Formats: sequence, C-alpha cells, structure tokens
Amino acid sequence: MPAPQPSHPEGLLRKLKATSRSLLARYPRARFLVFWDLDGTLLHGDCSEGLSIRGRVVYPGLVQLGIERGFSSAYRGRGAFERAMTDYAFLKERVGPWIAYPFLAQIFAGASAKELGALSRGHFEGVLSGHFYPGAKRLFDGLSALGVEQHVLSASPEIFVRGAASCLGVPAGRLHGIRLRAPRGKLARELAYPVTYAEGKVAKLSLIVKASTTESRGRPVFVLGAFGDSPDNDGPLLAHVSGLALPSGTTVAALVNAEPTDSKDARLQSIRFTPAPLSG
Repeated sequence: MPAPQPSHPEGLLRKLKATSRSLLARYPRARFLVFWDLDGTLLHGDCSEGLSIRGRVVYPGLVQLGIERGFSSAYRGRGAFERAMTDYAFLKERVGPWIAYPFLAQIFAGASAKELGALSRGHFEGVLSGHFYPGAKRLFDGLSALGVEQHVLSASPEIFVRGAASCLGVPAGRLHGIRLRAPRGKLARELAYPVTYAEGKVAKLSLIVKASTTESRGRPVFVLGAFGDSPDNDGPLLAHVSGLALPSGTTVAALVNAEPTDSKDARLQSIRFTPAPLSG
C-alpha cells in the first residue's frame, strides 16, 4: 500500500464527480451514496473521548460532559469520569471493542434522549465544529453540493454522533452510531442492532442501501465511496465498498491518516487530512 498522500479534496471530488456523471449518462435518475466514519476521519479527535495532544486537553469528549452534567446514573460524584474511562479501558483491552464501544453509550441508560441530544448538539456547534479536518469538510461539502447523499457510520454513541447534523448540513437521520433503544424518551441499556463497529458498519450500509432502493421506487442506487481512519473499525466497510462493481467508473475507498502498514488491502487509497490549526 503506498504511503499516505497529502489530501487533495478537489482531486477526489473530481474523480467521484466523473463517476457520477458517467453513471447519470446511463441512469439519469440514479441516486448516489457515500459513507464516512466520524472520529479521526471527519473530526480531528473523538467526539466521545475528546482530544488531548502531548498531555494537553484540546477539548473534552461528550462522555466526560455527559457524566459531569449528571446524565449517568452509574457514574456519579468525584472522579466519576476517571472511573468510567478506567472501566472502558479495561473492557477494550481485556474483553474487546464489541463490548467496550457499546459501554460508552450504556453508561447513560436512564437519561433523557432529548436532553442528552441537546448537549451533543451544543458541543458540536460550540466547540467541535472548529475541529473538523478542513480537507475532509471541503470534500464532504463538495459532495453535498453535487447532490450525493452522505451517511456517517460511527462506533461512537448515536446520541452523540447526531449532534453533528447541523455542522455537516445533513439530516440527523443520516448520522448513525451505536444506538440504544429509548422507550418513552429514556435511553435503555438495550442495543438497537447492528452495532456500528467493523462488520457492523457493513451491515448498516446494507440496510441503508436497501431502504434507499425501496424509497427510490425504481431509481438505481449506487454507492460511490467510503472514508475511514481505522483498519480494524473501518477496514471491513472500506473493503466492502472497494469491492463493489459499478456499471461505469470505480468506487473510491480511502484509509485516512493511517500508516501504509496498517492495511494490506491494495485496493484502498491512503490519504492524509491536515487538522485545523489549534488556538492558544
């Protein structure tokens, strides 16, 4: 796999635009989809865990804010956030991400979905909006301007991920994460499947494509591309999209800000997005 190249969003956009045009020439009513990871791909850092650089906290994550605002009944009082992250690290290392990532959502079981969602929106609009990778955001906005339907598939809690809707200019229903059921507006511990990690992202993509095809009533639906930064988390999604055959042109599947040795899939492009300058 070649070394990551500095991002050239305009070049990627031209390639995706050319593919969409060639498909539209054969299928004038075609509908196009592109899929993104959020943390580390669109967003510099992690909306759940925050961002620290060389020991300096650049911004806190929504797990910390949610615990400090009293949304977790399991973690309260002095040191609650630190205890939660210690438990999370143990689960991630000793049990595995299929349990650890849902844990970050489940510690908020019992909270008001509306109120925790409002906290997420406020954090994205007030703080996190300044930490999207500029190149990734230009590519995202350029695809939106072309009419491409873009979805986010994240392993962060969906109640957090959907807070980015206004910043990205897309409906909240196109932002997908690890989702808890919420009977009567209160988050439950029960997961709504698929869990959007690794192969679960491929399963979610398939459900979205199926729903889009049903809604389109005969209009062909084509997946044009996917972007993600983690070989473990996003690798199955990127491999799936890179293997899709289009009637005209090829898909774009790119591993963002990862080392060439992180993936053995030669079909994936490797690109690098530069973060926005940090204030202070």
